[in-house]
Order: sequence, then C-alpha cells, then structure tokens
Amino acid sequence: METIITGKGVHILFPKDCGNAPKKRLLIDALAAFIEGDHAELEERLDTDKVRLPSLPEGVREVKVHRVITHGKEAGIHLIIDFADRKQVEAGAFLSFRSAANNIISELDVLVMK
Repeated sequence: METIITGKGVHILFPKDCGNAPKKRLLIDALAAFIEGDHAELEERLDTDKVRLPSLPEGVREVKVHRVITHGKEAGIHLIIDFADRKQVEAGAFLSFRSAANNIISELDVLVMK
C-alpha cells in the first residue's frame, strides 16, 4: 500500500498498482481533493453540470482504498472510511468518464454499506 497524507491530516492508503494506470491515480488524486475540499482541483476533474458530490461527514481520519478498477470509460472504487469519533463506513463508487480517452468524470454513483 502507498499513502497520501492530505493537508487536513487524513491518511489515504491505496494499492501500489494505482501509480501504473493513469486513471486509477487520477481517482486517488480526486479523492484527496474531495477530502481536502479543493474545489478548483475537482472542477478540473468533474463535469460539474452532471456530477454532484456527496457531502463528507466531519472527523475523517483515514481512507483505505481496497481496489480501483478501470476499463475504458468506466471505473469503480471500493474503500473504507475511518472516523475519529464513530465506526468505520464501507463505501463503493461507480464512475464514468466522458470517453475512454477523456479524464473528465461525467457520472458518479456512491453506495454506502452499513
């Protein structure tokens, strides 16, 4: 696993192979921007007319990405969010890019498992 520590001190752990596939790393970087609330960075990666981001609860301490899968213009990410003051939350996201050659996220569906 590799680790990014955001400016807010949140640790993002992700599989090493994410660096070998540009779209996988793009998704990790977009996740970090989302956690940071970096709207400028997110606007470069999202079709803001189509994609609405969910709200992120306070107190995120760590995000462990178990797997990132990309194929053509489709992608999926499975992760666990660890909070400072409550139980972990397991989540998954399904994404579509504008095309296989384009890195703008045009669709996003997030599922939270309880």
